This record gives sequence, C-alpha cells and structure tokens, in this order.
Amino acid sequence: MAFVVPGFVARFPGAMVGIAITLLISGFYHQYTLAGVVTAVHTIAFGLAAPVVGSLIDRFGQAQVGYPLIAVFSLGATGLTLAAWLQAPWPYLVGCALLTGCASFPIGSLTRSRWSHLLRDRPGLQPAFSLESVLDDVAYIVAPSLATAAATVVWPGLGELPAAGVVMVVVLLLVAGGVFLSRRASQPPATRRPRGGSAIRVPGVAVVAVVFVGVGVQFGSNNITMVAMCQSLGHKVMAGPIMACGSLASMTGALWYGSRAWRSPLWRRFIVGLLCLAGTALLFLVARDFWSLAVVSFLSGLAISPSFINGNSLIERIVPAANLTEGLTWIGTALGVGLAVGATAAGRMIDHFDAPAGYWVLSGGAVLAMLVALASGRRLSQQPALRG
Repeated sequence: MAFVVPGFVARFPGAMVGIAITLLISGFYHQYTLAGVVTAVHTIAFGLAAPVVGSLIDRFGQAQVGYPLIAVFSLGATGLTLAAWLQAPWPYLVGCALLTGCASFPIGSLTRSRWSHLLRDRPGLQPAFSLESVLDDVAYIVAPSLATAAATVVWPGLGELPAAGVVMVVVLLLVAGGVFLSRRASQPPATRRPRGGSAIRVPGVAVVAVVFVGVGVQFGSNNITMVAMCQSLGHKVMAGPIMACGSLASMTGALWYGSRAWRSPLWRRFIVGLLCLAGTALLFLVARDFWSLAVVSFLSGLAISPSFINGNSLIERIVPAANLTEGLTWIGTALGVGLAVGATAAGRMIDHFDAPAGYWVLSGGAVLAMLVALASGRRLSQQPALRG
C-alpha cells in the first residue's frame, strides 16, 4: 500500500494531460488541428523519450531519475499554459509540449516494475498486473471528467478557464509523484552495469510495440473526436463522462480477467483481446448521439484492460529483469507514437469534414493492431517463455 496508493493518484496527470492540452489549445485558439498537433508533439516526445528514461531508471533507480523528471515536466506545463493564455505563436506551444513530453512521468512502468521485483516468477504477478489495470481505469474514469469539468464550467466571476485542466495536472504530479518516489523500500535495485542492448531487440518486443501503435491511434483519435462530437451535439462537457464509460467498462474487464486462472496460452489471449477491441471500435462509425456514444464506449472498453494486461505480461515474461522498466516503457513509446498519429489525423479529418469523420481514424488504428497481432501470432507462439 505504501507505493500503490500514491502510485494510483500519480496516474491522474497522465490520464488527463491529453484532454487537458486539447481543451487548453481549443479554448484559447479555437482550432482543433492546432490542438491535435500540440497534443501529438507531447505524446510522440513522451514515446520517443520513454525507453531512454526507462533505461536510466533501470541503471540509476526510480527516485534518482524521477524527481528531475517531475521538475522539468512542471516547468514545461507551466510554460505551455502561459503561452496559450498569451496566444503566443505555435512554435512556443510546440516547444513547451516537447519539453513536457520528454519529461513525462512513466508511472505505470514504475509501479509494474515494482510488482515484478516483489513477485517475479510467482503466481501473484498476473493479479497484481490486473490490479494495475484496474487502477489505470479508475484514473481514466475520474481524471478526464475532472479536467473537462474544470476547463469547461463557468467559474463565478471568472468565466471558463481552459487552463484549469493543465494546472490540475501539475499540482497532482508534484504531490502524488513526490510521495510515490519517497517510498524507496519497494523500488527495484539499480543495475548500474552495461547491458547487452536495448529491450526492443528481444524477440517479440517489437511485435507488441507495433500492435500498441495501432491501439495508440485508436486512443489518440478518440480523445479529440469525442470532444468535437460532444461540441457538435451542443454539450462539450459530456466528453469526459462518456469517455469515463469506456474506462468503467475497462475496469470491469480487468476485474473479470484478472480473477480467472487461464489455461490458454498468453499469446493466444493477446490476439483474441485485440479481435474484440477492433470489432467494438468499428461500432463508433454508426454512433451519432450521446447515448449511442456512451454504449459503444462501454462495449469497446471491455476489451481494453485485457489487451493491456496481456501486453504487459508478454513483456514481463520475455524481457530480462535488468531491462524490465525499459521493456515496459516500449508499450508507452508505441502508444505515444500512435496517439500522436491518431490525434493529428483525427484533428485534420474533423476540421476538413465533420466531427464523425474522426472515427474513421479510430477504427483504422484498432484494425491495424488486430492485423499485426494476427500476422505475428505464429512468431509469438514460438517463444519458449510464452508456451503453455
């Protein structure tokens, strides 16, 4: 509990930063393309920097690297807020987004590496990863709604405050992230030794990474498309609660999945989960009102946590312990690349066509993930650590 509780709260900044940046830029500049580009810069910077950060954490320790990350992220987020408030030219926005992305706090990888350090090769590891997914989902239920409400409600005497969401991100990260890093008893020991190479070279890791690029496209396009859809329907504030429906379903899926003792091979469950994720994503193409959006978000959410549990479990099984944090961050890197592509493509589709056009990008990302998993199933099945 010493690291689980602060680690849970420290998830909120990551869960709300995407929609917080979208609301910040669209609120001050009234351009979804610009909002998508700035969000994309942040997410792709995080994706590219995450393996480097993970490698540094493996070698020097979580606290030694984590505290400087929080400080730099807070500086970049503050600069982004001031630049948007002053309606500065777009290069200032991009520069600040680049800084925050490179210094993003990979809390999911840090908590999972702690669990793996405590429970490696023991039966409790899958339930622990399922718990992590539940906590992720609870954060994604609450955090986007908080950020959306803070940035869109009318504050007495102040009106709307588009920057409120980003301010919440910084405050929560400073408090919860600092407490999490102070719990040093459970953190994995630093290796401080040269290693044989990057975790991405381990057979199977690249396959998982490419799959999660497609999943990232789905998520990145969903954030900006949901905001645009709800605005076109007359209630922009509904974006947060509807996305929370998906997170609630994902939490339900995690509880169900993690409570079972599975006999089928892990690689096969990974593929089945992605098939379900792609099938439900296609339903967004026919959703045109608040109720249908909420229902489809819930159905799609049921397949999210099992897919992430399986992906993280695959990495944990095939990556050496000395490279584990870096290995787990490759999922974040892949998601970051996909989020950037999805947010940018969806923003352009929305600005050039209409709000529902963004869901073509979402569906394409989910189908891409499914096809890559299907094509790589045989390769995964041949990994000795994944048999049985």
